[in-house]
Amino acid sequence: MSFVIDLDAERREVQYPDGIPVKFGGEQFIFPAELPAEALDPILSDELDLVGLLGEVLESSDGDAGIKEVVNALFRRPSLPRKFLEAIRQTYAILLGDQHEEFLKRRPFIGDYVRLTTGLTKVYGVELGKLFRSADSSESDSETSSPTSPDTTGSTPDESGSAPDSPDSSDSDG
Repeated sequence: MSFVIDLDAERREVQYPDGIPVKFGGEQFIFPAELPAEALDPILSDELDLVGLLGEVLESSDGDAGIKEVVNALFRRPSLPRKFLEAIRQTYAILLGDQHEEFLKRRPFIGDYVRLTTGLTKVYGVELGKLFRSADSSESDSETSSPTSPDTTGSTPDESGSAPDSPDSSDSDG
């Protein structure tokens, strides 16, 4: 029997069986091989209300948001930057567990958090923008619209978690 979604298929633990090593401040920190769902809780909390902020920005700009709309929305929420930074710290506390205190002793700069978050999102394969997008945002009931691609493609791997073979790529460990 073939499954559409196989949660038992190979996971990132196979690629990073001992976790994802990150060098910072001369020390190595190990992040979990898979992103725990709970790690997003601080960022998506009702108290922080980033979804509300994004909605407000988009509503005030009729979907064409610029720096002015973002800054205006931030001024209406003066405690947001501090709450956001705390949410980032909480997220890293979840990811690092017992290593978190040692990580904080290295006194990470905002740029360190940005670079680390950017790197980890690539490894984890998570795009925060997609988390905020409506699930049906690409669908249309219009009679004049048509799908841009067929429902199935030959490029989808047979097993969840596996990558399609690419003869043009070369393996490199670094």
